[in-house]
Amino acid sequence: MSRLNRLAVAAGAASALGALAAAGRGVGAAMGARPDGVRLERMRRSPHYRAGAFHNRRRGTASMPTSQRDVLERYRANAETRRPAGPIPVVSAHREPATEGLHVTWFGHASALVELDGVRLLLDPVWSERCSPSQHVGPRRLHATPVPLEALGRIDAVVISHDHYDHLDMASIQALAAGTDAVFVVPLGIGAHLDVWGVPGARVVECDWGEGHDVRGVRVTAVESQHFSGRGLRRDGTLWASWVLAGPGGRVFFSGDTGYFDGYAGIGAEHGPFDVSLMAVGAYDAAWRDIHLDPEEAVRATVELGGGLLLPIHWCTFVLAPHPWAEPVERLLVAAATEGVPVVVPRVGDRVDVADPPGLDPWWEAAAGLPVRA
Repeated sequence: MSRLNRLAVAAGAASALGALAAAGRGVGAAMGARPDGVRLERMRRSPHYRAGAFHNRRRGTASMPTSQRDVLERYRANAETRRPAGPIPVVSAHREPATEGLHVTWFGHASALVELDGVRLLLDPVWSERCSPSQHVGPRRLHATPVPLEALGRIDAVVISHDHYDHLDMASIQALAAGTDAVFVVPLGIGAHLDVWGVPGARVVECDWGEGHDVRGVRVTAVESQHFSGRGLRRDGTLWASWVLAGPGGRVFFSGDTGYFDGYAGIGAEHGPFDVSLMAVGAYDAAWRDIHLDPEEAVRATVELGGGLLLPIHWCTFVLAPHPWAEPVERLLVAAATEGVPVVVPRVGDRVDVADPPGLDPWWEAAAGLPVRA
């Protein structure tokens, strides 16, 4: 090998090592920490915790896909449609905080701002470019964030459904801890992650299913969901939850990430009826049906909840499953029409007045390259 070739090989190796180093930078911190001490003792008292892990009520529920080969084949088969064909419209207008009523602003995927009676609750905020422990590899967002986190203004509470990277984002949490006075209301065990990210312990409230916290007159209650948790190889070391947000001006159900189970009627009887339900409708596949709602199941769960207006979440922003990009909302509208469930599909960044929701604007059709309905 000539000296020139040896230099080229060495330069290539150095570049590859540099790329690996960049990809790994910050990964350890992003993975968070394992609960211990008093926090772990409290977890062990939960009826949902046994043998060192949390469990769904329904025994035998799969926490991960079992047919990886089939999933990969579906990814390949739908490669052309898993991403939008054109730009996703984003609404970036500045709005003053709503001082009354019930309003929801969807920021993409599961991130949303609920304004209820003037109380501002930020759900599963993910503002990073990738939902991954590394900002160099992993699923990358398909649209810009509508507004910077610092432009949101006062946030009274940050509510987290579980610790997967597309729902719990280290950089966003750290920015909110530094830039707001918000309390962080999370399922059991997630406080361990927040501790190592610098969130003061006095601002962290951990809840088991059925437990809650009052935020300026709005009750935030963790309720059962059917999912799993984990930020590394270890699974189910923290709890997952859906959430009920209830105040004098209305009631909100936030599904977080969940599969369909037989508990929705009970949740509705205890906490509903709801004015609006933010329901996960995307990132589903036959291989992980236990842990992700499909659109028809989201409608069924909304009916059983007494869920009111259905606002679909957990789609649009990241490619996390092999289904076509626009399929979740297209299937949802068919199922909702059959069951008589009202639906609103806001553009990313738009604010919905739940008492006066806008009519259907099929904005996703042009982005997906679908025939635009009249």
